[in-house]
Amino acid sequence: MYTIDFENHFYDKSIIQALSNRKQVPRYDSKENVIYWNENIQMPQGNLLETLLDVSDKRIQVMDENGIDKIVLSTSSGIEQIHTKESVEWCKQTNNTIAALTKKYPGRFLGSMVLPEQYIDEALAEMQRCVNELGFVAWHTHSNYGDTYPDESKYRPLFKKAEELGIYVYLHPALPSSNRFNDYGFAFAGPALGFTVDAMTTLLRLLLSGLFDDCPNLKMVVGHFGEALPFLLERIENRLNFIPNTTIKMKKSISTYFKQNIWVTTSGNLSKSAYECTKEVLGVDKILFASDYPFESLPETMTFWKNMKLPEEELAKIFYKNAQALLASCESN
Repeated sequence: MYTIDFENHFYDKSIIQALSNRKQVPRYDSKENVIYWNENIQMPQGNLLETLLDVSDKRIQVMDENGIDKIVLSTSSGIEQIHTKESVEWCKQTNNTIAALTKKYPGRFLGSMVLPEQYIDEALAEMQRCVNELGFVAWHTHSNYGDTYPDESKYRPLFKKAEELGIYVYLHPALPSSNRFNDYGFAFAGPALGFTVDAMTTLLRLLLSGLFDDCPNLKMVVGHFGEALPFLLERIENRLNFIPNTTIKMKKSISTYFKQNIWVTTSGNLSKSAYECTKEVLGVDKILFASDYPFESLPETMTFWKNMKLPEEELAKIFYKNAQALLASCESN
């Protein structure tokens, strides 16, 4: 079955070089082969970094071996946490690399840009370049930029420009800044819990801030079956309605925005129960296939979906039809 992977990561060598030259976090220690995300959390790379840096025929081979026809290629985290002007050029270099890969392997890669969000004017110009000149379909951003967050009002122009240009925004998790996550290592602070907490908090704050009232045609995608929000959605809405307050700026219900503006991916969640909950709450038309490669095993992911034994039409929606519909709706804006 034709398959579009909405979350597939890489690193451009310029980002690793930038992280290697830093004394402050985030930084990469090449001798230890470890990325220090903050003073307390280190992530051993093992063979992971080599895989992230290798976007060549080998990546295509991995795709072919696992039945992946097309991927949305995005950079892994790091550059958005560097708050120096050099990050503007590093973002451009990374986006140029993605664009070159889309040309080298036509029909196999779609581009999702990284932006220097701390420099709004430069980020707006880069977004426009990536769409109008390089043909990118998305802006890949994270749930925090170190000590600032996408829901802050200064970043609103970026979301408005994304809506204007007809691209979607992929909101990817980042390590939370709270010290509560620092005592039990990267796994706990990151993929086991911290990522979900940070991403769901940022997404909810974007909703409550009225983002999708300001940008009614904006499309946003979040991973991991919606960062647990389908499971929590009824209670969140119930309590917000029961205890109203004037600080909430959104004009509609959260579930309405999920129906109109938000899609979720399957990335990094191989749970039948999670899938069934997500489908029941959001509907199968809102679910996109994503692997989170190479942070997740592609063979395990594909085996999971094969063993689900879903009806062919349902699986087709997840694997490519919903993706095609989302991309077409962005183009029509």
